[in-house]
Amino acid sequence: MTKQTKTTSTIQERMENKAFLALGEVEHQIDRLLEQKKSSFSMYKYIKRLDYSGRVVNYMKGFANDVLYELKNEEKCDQLEEAYNFLTPKQKERVIKKLETWEQEVEQYCEEYKPVRKVRIKTPAQLVKKLPYLEEWKQFKSINPEEIIRARLLYTYNTSSKKLTKFEGHLQVRGSRISGFDSCTEKTLTDLDLLDRLYKGGNIIASRFMDEIPRSKLKDGNDLITKNTLLVKVIR
Repeated sequence: MTKQTKTTSTIQERMENKAFLALGEVEHQIDRLLEQKKSSFSMYKYIKRLDYSGRVVNYMKGFANDVLYELKNEEKCDQLEEAYNFLTPKQKERVIKKLETWEQEVEQYCEEYKPVRKVRIKTPAQLVKKLPYLEEWKQFKSINPEEIIRARLLYTYNTSSKKLTKFEGHLQVRGSRISGFDSCTEKTLTDLDLLDRLYKGGNIIASRFMDEIPRSKLKDGNDLITKNTLLVKVIR
């Protein structure tokens, strides 16, 4: 006894079959058009009612090619001329125009209903995955870097250069850099007691802290985070 093998159709084959079934009604409308010499049928409305994806409707393109080829009869074939002699030249012109309009409506639908690629929204954990930073230094521990995402204020401290950097804005992380800031400023800070005040203090202290650092000029900061950078505080 031989085993029966199941044949599974591909996605493309299934889409093609859906388009083929939909064209059954279209062929009927073409027959009516040739018989009545006019039609109020809208290809666009018909496809929209079906609510097919643009990828399925794409398989319907060129449905009228054969009939248009015969009607136009550019090769002046006597048999084709005789086959459509029930149409006057004006009627034939009207039928050709209608078929071409239906073809254009298929093109229009496919253009308007192109599949939109969904943008994958990364989680905070994914966004900060490549961010290098110093987890712990002396009595200080870095905040969770995920808290930086969409924070409005961030303080970082480079333990090597002794630079305290303040970021303000709608913060994001790109690789090893902070982005989305409206301002990025820095001051040199060597007094660890002062750093501890920022570390343990609340939002009010943090918002005005740069003014508390003496004898250091405020400069444009560096958005690069390194393995020597302590993530001191965020305000969300």
